Amino acid sequence: MRFQPAYAVAVAVLALVGCAPTNVQTQFENDTIVARPQRVLVYDFAFSPDQVQLDSGIAARVQEAMQGTPPNVQEYQIGRSVARIISDQLVAKISAMGLPAEHAYGAPRNWMNSVLVEGQLLSVDQGNRTARLVIGLGAGHSDVDSEVQVYATGERGLQKLAEFSANARSGYKPGAAETMGAGAAAGTIATAAVVTAGTSVLSETLSADVQADAKRTADAVAAQLQQYFAQQGWIAPQ
Repeated sequence: MRFQPAYAVAVAVLALVGCAPTNVQTQFENDTIVARPQRVLVYDFAFSPDQVQLDSGIAARVQEAMQGTPPNVQEYQIGRSVARIISDQLVAKISAMGLPAEHAYGAPRNWMNSVLVEGQLLSVDQGNRTARLVIGLGAGHSDVDSEVQVYATGERGLQKLAEFSANARSGYKPGAAETMGAGAAAGTIATAAVVTAGTSVLSETLSADVQADAKRTADAVAAQLQQYFAQQGWIAPQ
């Protein structure tokens, strides 16, 4: 069978589908061995609405006009949702490692022998959903950038154990221009605007791509924590 150029392009496009870059970099790591914690307290990541970039596509503008939700309210809702998704995922993943994990809000009455996981959302960018639908392959990508700190409680207060940064962005899934052809994609922008504006689920304020970015962030953070927890001897190496 002859290997046609068009087939080669299709293979290349399929190889990019679902490929969503996630980058984690260690900023600090304490080599001191501490006792296995009785629990891991996970806090929602801090954020500022000013650090949230709303969807810049035409579909989002149509949706905003129909709903009448002020941009500052949308920014707060998106930031809060991303922070909660990350903390929910981390609680579940750390518990699955064999360490008791729970959400924490403020200072607990009894610190016990605990490890704290907290962080900050440096930026949350919804990108341009219309560009992702029509163009694809990374155009209009969404992005979540964060920093994470890990502390252990002790007689002298909190001891910093580790700190690292995590960045997750939407993948390179083909858009209508690749899958339908430029001509067939001509009306996709208007269609996307109508479909998006008529949606009545959570994706109206939190795009699926930003939500996926938050989950990828949690996956990357959990993997980094698992490695560090194993180095501490709290869990078995994977």
